[in-house]
Amino acid sequence: MNRFNQLTPIHKFLLLVLRFCLGWHLFYQGVGKFLAVNWTSRGYLENSTGPFSGIFHWIVENPSLLAMADVGTKWGLVILGLGLMLGLFTRLSALGGFALLMLFYLASPALMSDGFVVQSAEGTELYVNKTLIEALALSLILAFPTGQIAGLDILVRHWKTNRFSR
Repeated sequence: MNRFNQLTPIHKFLLLVLRFCLGWHLFYQGVGKFLAVNWTSRGYLENSTGPFSGIFHWIVENPSLLAMADVGTKWGLVILGLGLMLGLFTRLSALGGFALLMLFYLASPALMSDGFVVQSAEGTELYVNKTLIEALALSLILAFPTGQIAGLDILVRHWKTNRFSR
């Protein structure tokens, strides 16, 4: 028996709401970057303090890599957000969103510096910040086949089933 089928309607509803909200946040962040005049990830990458900061600093030093990072970030956020909102390639979108957010987290993790806590634009943090929480929420969406509850994944699965059963 599939354990997913044991979820109550409220569980399924809450998973769908979470999936949509995560998708909306990614989508809106991407659109905001498209609409911002001359947006670039340069400042974020230059200020990277995480374990891979050397790689992020290297990207900033190479204009073509920085341009690819900027385009990849904007389009990645928009496409992954749309996928989650529409329930289209949901697991792939959740995995991609998780990977992208973990890159953001690793570029600027909430690690201890100059004392016990880290001050950021969002407030005081230590180890856990909104980026990490959002990435973990995406891992929950990845763990449950929410595309089977509602979304375009149902149509894709139906199309594949009909196409290959002939």
